[in-house]
Parts: sequence; C-alpha cells; structure tokens
Amino acid sequence: MKKMLAAALIAATGLASCSKDENQNEMPRKNQIQKGPVKTVNGGQGYTWIETTPEHIPVAVGIRLSADALNEPATSIMHEGHDGVSVFELDLPQSKVSTVFDHVTVDWNPHGHPPENVYTKAHFDFHFYMISKAERDQIPAFETDPSKFNIHPETGYLPEGYFPIPGGQAKMGVHWADPTSPELNPGGTFTQTFIYGSYDGKVNFYEPMVTREYLQTLNSKFERSIPLPNKFAKAGYYPSKMVLEKTADGYEIRLTDFVHKTKN
Repeated sequence: MKKMLAAALIAATGLASCSKDENQNEMPRKNQIQKGPVKTVNGGQGYTWIETTPEHIPVAVGIRLSADALNEPATSIMHEGHDGVSVFELDLPQSKVSTVFDHVTVDWNPHGHPPENVYTKAHFDFHFYMISKAERDQIPAFETDPSKFNIHPETGYLPEGYFPIPGGQAKMGVHWADPTSPELNPGGTFTQTFIYGSYDGKVNFYEPMVTREYLQTLNSKFERSIPLPNKFAKAGYYPSKMVLEKTADGYEIRLTDFVHKTKN
C-alpha cells in the first residue's frame, strides 16, 4: 500500500510540474496591427493602421505618409471654401470597429485657410471622422445652408474653452479651436494644433492640423495631450494623445492612449 501511495504521489507531482512548465512556456498574446489600403497622397502614398490588444481594445490609430507625400500633387481638387485644397480619402482597416472612427481624409492646403494670418500656412488637415462617408457628403456649404452649422453641441460635449471658428466647411462642419494654442496667442505661430469638428449639434471629427514645414523639420517624435470633453454622445474608446513622428521613410500621425467613455 505504501508503495502504491508513493507511486501515486510521484505521478501527481510529475503532472503538476509538467502543467506548470507548460504554462510557463506559453507565449503572451501580442497586439494586432491591421493596415488599410495604400492610396495616393500628393506626390507620394499614404495608408492608415490600427493597433489593438488581444481583447480588441484600441491602442493607436495612425496615418503613415511616405516622404514624397509632402510634395505638391500633379493636380489639385477644389474643396468648397478652401482654395486649391487636395482631399485624399483613406479607408480604415476592419479593426476600426474597436474605435469611434469611421474613415479618414488627408487634406493638403497649399495656401492654408482662414482665419487669415493664423492658419494661412501650407499645412495638412488630418480628419478622423466619426460619421459615415454618406453622412459627411450630405454636409452642404455654409453659404448654401448655414442652419445646421449654427446648431452647436450642448455644453460638455466639447473640451472646456474650445470655441467655434466663424462659418463652416462643406463635407466637414464647424471647426472648434483650442484657445491655449500658440497661434491664437500674442507672439505665437502655427506649427501644429488639435481641432474638433461638429455639425447639427454633434461632434463629428477629430483633426490634427500640422504645417508641412513642421513635419519637414521634425527630427524624432512630438507628443501632446488631446483635451477631452466631459460628455460623449457615443460610448466607446477615445484617444487622449496625439503623436507626430519622423520615420525612416516618411512620417506618422497617430492618436493614442485610448480611454473608454460611456454615453451621456
């Protein structure tokens, strides 16, 4: 009997040891990165990408531009209200369902845009839309029908202090600016900023704005916090940081540090 008990104990110990070794040898699951299709942007190329955890929580949403995407395109597309702007539509990968974003546009403004002497530098507008392409295309020119431009989100759905730039743009809406940005204060100049957009009382896009000059002189990485509102019309994960980075073959614009917010 003693021999049988000893044998059983040895066997049990061996199984436990084996199970422990197997668990130790298990590789941790890695984050997943999905890329959107490569498309023409100016004289180069660009695409979007999304990084998610194994639990499908967004880590970062980014735009990758080749170095020659900062060169002028062969032709420009006229966009109502902005002179000579070229608009390049980028599709997000399927993992966009983990975020509040639907699609992205890269707008190249060779002459900048109003307000005069503020944003009238050659720059990119990176629109991360929270509405569908069909909804975006239904937004008219402000001069044609300003009614829904003038319906602003209720208090709390935009960061404290953000104020509307007069007027609005077709296929966009009203642009809301950060009063602490250097370009809006004495002696400051526009290099990069973060804009919110709204239409018909709803926040409909997030927008990093960056001058071409700033990207061209970027040596490594720049980070800034994204001011978040107190209320959200849709539950989901929202970015709280913007990152600009020079890469080996181009540039990257990404939104990171996602936090989950409930619907208010």
